[in-house]
Amino acid sequence: MAVMSVARGAPLAGATGRILTRSLGAASVPSGGFSGPRPSAIAGLAGWWDAGTLGGARDANGNVVGSWNSTVAALADQSGNNTALLPFHIATDTASNPTLAVPRVNGFLGAVGSPDGTIAQYGPTLDPDWGLSHPGFDLGSGAAWTLYLVWTRPNWRQGTIQVNGAPTPLLHAMATGTTIVQAAGPAGGGLTLFPGAPQSASIAATLDRRHSHALILRNTPGVGVDVWLDGAQTVTTAPNPLPASAMGQVLLFHDNTVQGSAQCWFHEAACWTHALAASDIATLIACQGRWRLGARRGVNLLVMGQSNAEWFVQSGAPLALALGVAWYLGAAAWASTALQSGDYNSPPRYSMVAGHPISNSSAPLFPPGAGNGTFLINPGDGSAPSTWALGPDGQALIAYLSGAQALVSAPDENDIAFLLWPWSEQDSTMPYANKTLYKGSVSQLANLTRRIFGRTAAEMPLLMWSAIPYETDIGVQMVRESVLDLALDPAQNIVAFAAQTADSNPLNATWNPNTGVFSGGDPQHRDQPDLLRYGRLGSHMAARAALALGLSDSIPAGDVPAAGLPVAGGPKIVHAYQSAPAQVILTIEHDAGSDLVVPLQAANGAGFAVMDGGSVANPGPMIAAVAAARVDATHVSVTLAQAPANPAAQCLFYYPFGSNQIGRGNAVTDNLASLAPPAGWSMANDLGSAFAIDMPLQATAYGLTLSASPT
Repeated sequence: MAVMSVARGAPLAGATGRILTRSLGAASVPSGGFSGPRPSAIAGLAGWWDAGTLGGARDANGNVVGSWNSTVAALADQSGNNTALLPFHIATDTASNPTLAVPRVNGFLGAVGSPDGTIAQYGPTLDPDWGLSHPGFDLGSGAAWTLYLVWTRPNWRQGTIQVNGAPTPLLHAMATGTTIVQAAGPAGGGLTLFPGAPQSASIAATLDRRHSHALILRNTPGVGVDVWLDGAQTVTTAPNPLPASAMGQVLLFHDNTVQGSAQCWFHEAACWTHALAASDIATLIACQGRWRLGARRGVNLLVMGQSNAEWFVQSGAPLALALGVAWYLGAAAWASTALQSGDYNSPPRYSMVAGHPISNSSAPLFPPGAGNGTFLINPGDGSAPSTWALGPDGQALIAYLSGAQALVSAPDENDIAFLLWPWSEQDSTMPYANKTLYKGSVSQLANLTRRIFGRTAAEMPLLMWSAIPYETDIGVQMVRESVLDLALDPAQNIVAFAAQTADSNPLNATWNPNTGVFSGGDPQHRDQPDLLRYGRLGSHMAARAALALGLSDSIPAGDVPAAGLPVAGGPKIVHAYQSAPAQVILTIEHDAGSDLVVPLQAANGAGFAVMDGGSVANPGPMIAAVAAARVDATHVSVTLAQAPANPAAQCLFYYPFGSNQIGRGNAVTDNLASLAPPAGWSMANDLGSAFAIDMPLQATAYGLTLSASPT
């Protein structure tokens, strides 16, 4: 499997099952309208453990854990019988990942599990040697008992030495070494009662790769075992192969073998030392109304582009973006799919290749008609881009995704919901006159790529960024205009996931965070911290596109707040008033913020400029700003180095123009990170503090004509 999903040396912080560097404050969680019943409504309750909220999780001192993403030493018995569930590891002499209480695994409800800090294939990767242990319960054929279990499996087993494809143990009796319930792996087999025994019975013939389910097992001595899955009885009086008495330790999600974990999240369990009556079973089924049960969704995206796309992947940005989308949708898993060229050559298979533009229309590397080393071939005969065929890079993309030697499996390919192009560099060296050709090439390559998946533009959004600073001012502006034009065309289904990319440093530049001043570095590539930030910021716009396509999972689209979270990609300039010869008052339209911040070099006017006559195709002189200051919550005053010679109507205001680099920390932003989010919608609490980001002021794709009058 060639899924590039982890930055080397930079593990992704934050996740549903997130490895965080500190505890985060608990956020209020919407109830979803469920008011009961709970297992405690059924008489004779012998044990009940709940990880949906924090109340049942205990720290090492026996106290209720104070926040999500905290270490859990035990799950307290809510029945009052004081039988705690404890984390289980077979390899007790080795270091294990901590057991955490994590939020938002099933809608707004949480879970307990043991996430790994790295991603093997899909996030989250869970510890292959983790389970939960009940100290003693009799599962024998001669004992009357009822068990209830709710879990989420986010993916197949992954990150193990030998058992990635093995079935998943859900319930295991240590007294007899018997797995009671087993979930199928990639090879299939469904959900099985007493797997491997002559008395085995099928609970479900098939089982989704990722799912949430509720299971009820009832043993009646002399009769057998009845099973209900998600409220429907699927097994009746199956013989119990265990001896009459089988009192002993019971494992959840582990079969006591090396790397024997099911790699599942635990939500809720309960037990009774009698066989529940039909009326009590009905009550227990009603308890399941709290959970979203059935198949669950994974969020995957395909990254294409050249060297900045490769650095984007290495920074962990696509995973951060996919994680943020999963957070919005309530999805169970997230991933990115990408591979740089060079490792697979028979045939070549990749999605990213350094130095290669979309088509061979970008001089001087690839003259028209050559077709070598581009995703599309411009035959150079004046034909419309809509008729162009895939070039060598496009063929390598097909080979990467499909065919006998594909490196991406069909199930993973089916999960890919977005095309992601952090990609503008070589194309932004084109002359402005190539704008129509460039837009046509974007549309053609996007559509040909979608055809690999058998999908249309309406079914698979393309995520693009506002062009990064790169060599030529006019070409960069051409690409920025093109991205906006395409995003405004509903038929294209193109979304600008990062509306400002000039607030970044060159790769490996020296940077002073106290002043915002940077020096040196590689100006053709963006620095990895900035790329990772774009992934986090981009999750908002990508999620809105996913919601529009009906891709919600355990959180209904109607539950996503209409206000308080970004919907437009950040604040933007909507009016530029020349209040004095060298003074411009900007009017800012907010997205989810309510105020403006003018930090570091922004106060010195970084990025602001006026074109004194002319147009992008034939630029007039550029007058840089020397100062900027907040006027009020929606206005910024910009001081120019000198007054324009032309009247206002012939001057264009830019933020920034072309390849001008504003630099990290120097953009005007809103105040989103300091505002209280809607209840249950705090990215900082759920995904980590790095997701608490003020949104930068959007780049001006088209210059704003200076106005001689205020707003």
